[in-house]
Amino acid sequence: MKELDTREKIITTYAEWIAFSGTRSGCPLKSREDVYPLIRVPNYNQILWGETLITKAEFGTWHQKAIEIIVAKSEKRLSIGWAAKLVNLYLKTMVYVSGYGRPELVKWIHPPIDSGLWQGIEEAYKGQKDILTKTHFKTKNKDIVKYGDYQNIIEGMQMIALDRNYLLIEVEELWKGTEYKSKQNL
Repeated sequence: MKELDTREKIITTYAEWIAFSGTRSGCPLKSREDVYPLIRVPNYNQILWGETLITKAEFGTWHQKAIEIIVAKSEKRLSIGWAAKLVNLYLKTMVYVSGYGRPELVKWIHPPIDSGLWQGIEEAYKGQKDILTKTHFKTKNKDIVKYGDYQNIIEGMQMIALDRNYLLIEVEELWKGTEYKSKQNL
């Protein structure tokens, strides 16, 4: 395992905290003792370090394996959807925000999926059944129990990324998680 320098330690710790924070609403596991070990299960070194270009297929294989290992290690207390959210939040911080990763990795990482993203996609693509049929056939992470179902949602998000000329992770720009109704607007 690669030894981390000070900046990498800070970013890694922060990425783990971001992933852990994603469990606050609806996740069946909430304790640090349960969640942090699961965040650390995947071998991130395979995709984060090195100069070799990473392909979409290589990342896809790594991602599926990482998610399935987390589900198994959680004794199936986490669904595929929740395990993917943990990994995707971690990678968003490590790769998109911090700039780490093998060449081209940023092109392949997935947005963290939750109700705020589903809401934003629904608002932006209202009436576009080709996209919404893929992205919204499941709308709760707990209900995404097969990786194929998760992949179907990601395929819909890839359609959005193509439509907007975005990286896949940038579909998260549609996220509505920080919006709230002020008392004045009620």
